[in-house]
Amino acid sequence: MSQVSFTFTVLLDENEFIRVGDHLYTTRCSLQREEPKIHMIEKCCLEVLREFEGQLTQPMVEEWLLLSKALDQSCSFESKWDDKKILQELIAGAEHSVSWYANNCRVS
Repeated sequence: MSQVSFTFTVLLDENEFIRVGDHLYTTRCSLQREEPKIHMIEKCCLEVLREFEGQLTQPMVEEWLLLSKALDQSCSFESKWDDKKILQELIAGAEHSVSWYANNCRVS
């Protein structure tokens, strides 16, 4: 079986995506099948990322997504997280344990 590369153009409204490096995060799940650098993301997450557009790298976004999952799994399901604070810490290059985020990034 051989592989073939395709190039395609997609028109998205600016509220449907954010670009981080050469990756695209979008609310349009049908695009994931087309390109491995397109990632499905919830609209609420997209809105948070848009506030930091231009400051993010792909490793930061991946770390944020992993931290979000870890916090949700290790803490009470009733807890809400301050995603903006988490992203600010990642952008600043701060290295914290998951427990630090759990203790310092709860929404009041």
